[in-house]
Amino acid sequence: MRNIHLTPQLVQAVREATDIVSVASEHTRLARRGGRWVGICPIHKEKTPSFSVDADQGLFYCFGCGAGGDAIKLHMLTTGDDFPAAIEALAFKFGVSLPAAATAERGSSNAERGRERALAAAQEFFRKSLERSAVAQGYLEGRRVPPELVERFGLGYAPEGWRELLTALEGKVPLADLEAAGLATRGERAERPYDRFRHRLMFPIHGPTGRLVGFGGRTLGDDRAKYINTAETAEFHKSRLLYGLHLAKRAARESGRLLLVEGYFDVVAAVAAGVEATVASMGTALTQEQSQLLARYCDEVIVGYDGDSAGETAARRALPILTVAKLSVRRARFGEGEDPDSLRLSAGPEAVALAVAQAQDLVESEIERLASEGAASPHTQARAASAVAELLAAIPDSIVRLGYGRMAAARLGVPLSLLRQRMTSGVRREEPPRAPEAAKPAIASEARLVPSAEERVLQLLLSGQAAVPPLEVLPPAEVFWEEDCRNIFLAFCTLYRENQGGVVSGRDLAQAVEGDAELARLGRIVLESPVTPGSEDLSDLLDHLSHRWRQKRIEDLSREIAAAERRGDGEHLAQLLQEKTNLSKRHHAGRGRPGTAGRATLS
Repeated sequence: MRNIHLTPQLVQAVREATDIVSVASEHTRLARRGGRWVGICPIHKEKTPSFSVDADQGLFYCFGCGAGGDAIKLHMLTTGDDFPAAIEALAFKFGVSLPAAATAERGSSNAERGRERALAAAQEFFRKSLERSAVAQGYLEGRRVPPELVERFGLGYAPEGWRELLTALEGKVPLADLEAAGLATRGERAERPYDRFRHRLMFPIHGPTGRLVGFGGRTLGDDRAKYINTAETAEFHKSRLLYGLHLAKRAARESGRLLLVEGYFDVVAAVAAGVEATVASMGTALTQEQSQLLARYCDEVIVGYDGDSAGETAARRALPILTVAKLSVRRARFGEGEDPDSLRLSAGPEAVALAVAQAQDLVESEIERLASEGAASPHTQARAASAVAELLAAIPDSIVRLGYGRMAAARLGVPLSLLRQRMTSGVRREEPPRAPEAAKPAIASEARLVPSAEERVLQLLLSGQAAVPPLEVLPPAEVFWEEDCRNIFLAFCTLYRENQGGVVSGRDLAQAVEGDAELARLGRIVLESPVTPGSEDLSDLLDHLSHRWRQKRIEDLSREIAAAERRGDGEHLAQLLQEKTNLSKRHHAGRGRPGTAGRATLS
């Protein structure tokens, strides 16, 4: 991540520039309902929509899991980014300039921006080159890649010449930036740098947030290297990236699964077959970093590696890496020697979709394979049991591990107790489940929370539909007994004073409150049932909170007075008696005022 200086001005600029509906739409499908947007929560699993977004206020809230806040918080919860990474990603997406952290670091930051400009310029060059190349277009037509997928994946073409890209960008992009971005290279004997990619179909590679970080190129000639990638840079590490994730993550959030394939064309083919949630490990062996990245966006991975011996071996090696990340794993088989792309071309997109739908539990398949290999003799049975135990020991969830253990013991023909003895040596300790940040107890979407009197006061203060009293007339913050509401009210009063009595919106408050709990509570307050004009009287609700607080304070003062009398503390006793007298007068005076009847029924 770029080393940036997080100033309040930068954070505010990102908040103001970020479209929360756009952020939410990357992870779930939203539908407009009145002035709000609703959909399936992208943070927890649910079937009935309970996730709500207010574009005007810039806030979200899920009535199912209790998560809420602004667009930055939503990005953090849905991607796993920390706050600085979220600011960087949203700034990049919505066009906010990022300053360098300090003068000493500015050189590094400038270099990174130089690489970004070089990559962006190269992508545009490759795109235009594809439009002019009959050979490249003919190749795509032969592989039945429709124009809409060419555009969606940003495919391009690197011409045959040795310096086509360098010549096109000369005077526009410094040569040093092109070399740093892995687009230009120098041979041992070459006097001048030359294009790294020549006569290749180009696949732009993005990070999870959509940031362009490099390219992959598929030869259209007879090069020995069928695929080459951008040279490794600070941003481009194949072992930490998944091709197509920035396009697949929304579908993955909705379905809870991702199809993992080997290559770029396999991703394009699967998407062409209707399997939107597809990513590729770019031909490399799956890494722990990639499995953790998968786990951010789904609970189940369908391994769609090639149907040859190398693909089967790669799938088996990937299995423990995926299970350690607490992912359930299935295996899609496309036929002997087939992959999603070749199967689509030979049998049609329906065959690819069917193979994915019929994917089998890979742990169960491996148990079956190992048990079959161990059926020849007691010695092979023992070796098979050890292999199965090693496989199951990688599963962190004890219940899942036990379920597969019972299945394996029955298939191997050995007592479960013996198999468990071999499993325990490699078992990883389970981590306690972590609830989403700022999450409250789960609540069914049909059973909305009834707002408390404190929440209803804040709703009216923020709605702009109630006459807000002058600041000096507002009650003290102590009348709010719920800490979250009290802190929100304090932030409101600060902004109300700064605005000289002007309207304070939920978007304004989101920038002023501190703490995840307050931010989530603010989202709920704003996105609870809309306030209708005349539905409740703000002054009555404020009177109720003040009356409740005075009553409680009088009770506390009575106890403090008794304690002061026992100690013989005359000075403190006089102060307490005076405070109680003043409060009692105000308390009893309020009971007879119009509009105060029925206060006892307010919650």
